[in-house]
Amino acid sequence: MKRAIRMVGFLLCAHALPLMAQTATITVTAEGAVGQAGSAAYPSDARLSAVAVAAKVDPEAYILGAAWLQPALQRDQLRLRAGIEYELGAIRRQALGSENTPLGETAAAFQAWISARPITGRRTGMALDPARLEVTPAEDWPVHGGDTLFYPRRPVDIRVVGAVDKPCRLPHVPLQDARRYLANCPASPAADPDLIYVVQPDGAVFAQNVALWNRDLPRPLAPGAWIYVPFDRHAIAGAADEAFNRDVADFIATQLLSDEGWR
Repeated sequence: MKRAIRMVGFLLCAHALPLMAQTATITVTAEGAVGQAGSAAYPSDARLSAVAVAAKVDPEAYILGAAWLQPALQRDQLRLRAGIEYELGAIRRQALGSENTPLGETAAAFQAWISARPITGRRTGMALDPARLEVTPAEDWPVHGGDTLFYPRRPVDIRVVGAVDKPCRLPHVPLQDARRYLANCPASPAADPDLIYVVQPDGAVFAQNVALWNRDLPRPLAPGAWIYVPFDRHAIAGAADEAFNRDVADFIATQLLSDEGWR
């Protein structure tokens, strides 16, 4: 009898497991310029294309600025922001100790700006065009429960932040070299004179040499891009490590375009 009962239990489990596998779902959200905004249930093996297609992305959506937000990435981004804040505090203290007032003031202002930036969980450098995802398996990554796809509308400007007199929002000029925007957003004396970082709307980060002696070829910006003007690497030596400015650019890359243009 016991053997028969065990056999019945085994058969019930054997039939139940495939059913459970078929019905397992995850919840993923679509936001922004989409026809079907909000959270929806998807099979546990769903991929980006399934969410993007179901969301009915608006033809006016700015695909280059679309973002895949993953809660699993938030912890590392929080640590990155905290490290940047700490080093900016160290830069400020070192500057005050050496009576470098411009550097100290710029570091304090930028520390406040960084502290106010949200932790998004954005995975940068992702192509989220629904049509492209459907025909490019290598880019059609699996999604996970709690993920969000965000599709903004096309912005009309770019931003300049970092070692500048004050953060700037400037009209986007088609095909204009990133360096030329700096004429309308003066750098602080604390800025590195040789280098800037360009952060395109998809989160791709590029270092661009801008001095007369090392100038790179022009790099046009897409609408919604950022320019990060780095701190002078010689002036901050001892207070911040060599990766500080790149870390800042990488953190800026996690920020989102809002539906109105800027978050």
